[in-house]
Amino acid sequence: MTLKFDIIYSNDIQDKHRSVFGELLKRQGKVKGDLLTKADRCKIICIVTLDEEPIAIGGIKPKTTEDFHKDKADLMNMENSFEWELGYLYTDTNYSGKGIASNVSRILLEQFGKGNIMASTEITANPGMVKILEKCGFRHYGKPWKSGIHENYLGLFLRFE
Repeated sequence: MTLKFDIIYSNDIQDKHRSVFGELLKRQGKVKGDLLTKADRCKIICIVTLDEEPIAIGGIKPKTTEDFHKDKADLMNMENSFEWELGYLYTDTNYSGKGIASNVSRILLEQFGKGNIMASTEITANPGMVKILEKCGFRHYGKPWKSGIHENYLGLFLRFE
């Protein structure tokens, strides 16, 4: 069994990457809009394959500005300190709990380099992702808010340079 982590920069994203990225986001079921265009929003994406079967993704994308607003984390005074977001993280449920999302996060953050970066995740329904973010130097700031896509509460996690 061969596990492979491919890093693709924005100018190298091809239709095959868009297709894989969109399909895994569809399986995740927590992202709205045209899923085939989500990879194009990213500065960097990571696609993980196991024996050439795509099983996980992640990306560094422009920040979700609304997450800072009053009706969400209520941290509008911090919004201008962030430009990028670690997001679109998903691992197929058959492979969760094996450190794949942790490695995707670490690799993407290494490629991102220095600079403030944000992330948002479900705070009670996804404790594994909270631990991954904390391990990568993120801390929860602001107030939690209810997702507009599902029933869970989200939190804003920030990492400062």
